[in-house]
Amino acid sequence: MNPEIPEQPTDLVSIGKLTQAFGRDGAIKLRTSGDPTHLRGIKQVWVENKGWLAVRKLEIHNAVTIIKLGEIYHRPQTDEFRGLEVFAAKEAIKLPTGVHFYHDLIGLPVVAPDGSSLGVLKSIMDSGFADILVVKYQNKEVLVPLQAPYVRILENSIEIEPITGLFDS
Repeated sequence: MNPEIPEQPTDLVSIGKLTQAFGRDGAIKLRTSGDPTHLRGIKQVWVENKGWLAVRKLEIHNAVTIIKLGEIYHRPQTDEFRGLEVFAAKEAIKLPTGVHFYHDLIGLPVVAPDGSSLGVLKSIMDSGFADILVVKYQNKEVLVPLQAPYVRILENSIEIEPITGLFDS
């Protein structure tokens, strides 16, 4: 680890990975791990092995997020950033009402519409099209597509309208 870079704070949220240069002015593509519109207005990010960098500009073009960081003004400077993970302070990300960070959902009880227990949310898998809830139910893991209207995130639990046979032993 570079001694000039302080240790990464533990209260940060991963927002994506830097992939490749975009244009010639030091912009780089950011493959986000969520809706990039929630990042608008963010002022600084923590870049893996680099530390805190100012966000000079963040633009969203179709499905591509472009970010300009710190003192990076030329395409060759972006090479050392390719593949690095980018983090932000949780409070800097503006989530609309009803939208949650996945890590905040882990450990929540999972219930049926009638209130009966279906277990606990163990993790969430990114499968591309629809994320998958991994629910610890009895002694097994049940995979449930995170799909409305069958899954509802409530204040202190996750309600799932189970497909017949999904939670059968």
